[in-house]
Amino acid sequence: MRLSAAHCGDIDVDVRILEGPDEPGGMRLVPSMCFVIEHGDHIVVWDTSMHPHVCEDAVGYWGPVAELFSIPHFTAEDTLVARLALLSIEPGDVTHVVNSHLHNDHCGMNRFFPNATVLARQRELDHAVGVMDDPMSGYVRNDFCGDQQRLEVFDYDDRFDLLDDGRLQLLSTIGHTPGHQSLLVTFASGRAFALSGDAVYNQAQLEERRPPGLVVDAAMATSSVGLLADLADGGATVLIPHDPALWADAPPVATVWEES
Repeated sequence: MRLSAAHCGDIDVDVRILEGPDEPGGMRLVPSMCFVIEHGDHIVVWDTSMHPHVCEDAVGYWGPVAELFSIPHFTAEDTLVARLALLSIEPGDVTHVVNSHLHNDHCGMNRFFPNATVLARQRELDHAVGVMDDPMSGYVRNDFCGDQQRLEVFDYDDRFDLLDDGRLQLLSTIGHTPGHQSLLVTFASGRAFALSGDAVYNQAQLEERRPPGLVVDAAMATSSVGLLADLADGGATVLIPHDPALWADAPPVATVWEES
């Protein structure tokens, strides 16, 4: 079993989105990280970053958010498909695509894995479909699933065992979006990693149990950060995909942890 991290471009984000509306204006450059879990016959990708159209015409694909609040810095070499090639993984090898949520910088390449089952949480998909035609929503109609892919829609309350063996457990971390989730990856040794998605944006928020700036439910977002902080207190490593400090020295792809 191997957990790898892929650096798939960067985004200049309005600090108020990251930290809250009371913060002074300005932009902060954050990484866009995706993760790959190779486990037995399964290759699971967790978040898929941005669609290749963003390389050429970000405003045309994302709408005005790409010049107002979230300015992408993204090339063809940064796409998740290009990063997986560095791990000798072809798009057709991927068996499962799972997203923390369906914002445009987390599911942009879902449709590029033709043999994968795309797993979508019902309440997140319902919300995304409901607002995707609003150009300011951060959701893009084309991103969620390819026409020829198998889409499996499901839901749960607290936890969901993805492969029925305890190694990959989805955790409900609602708040940033109505169906946001995190992923707890547990190795045979007990070593555990929590992939936070946008439930938290940086280590300071995690340590202070403080929610991110952009939320749909502040109380739930605070509870979700607390859940991740409890996991950290219990020995899990929380991997925060938009934390510049955490990934400052990371190569394009890197093995986070591996056990035979």
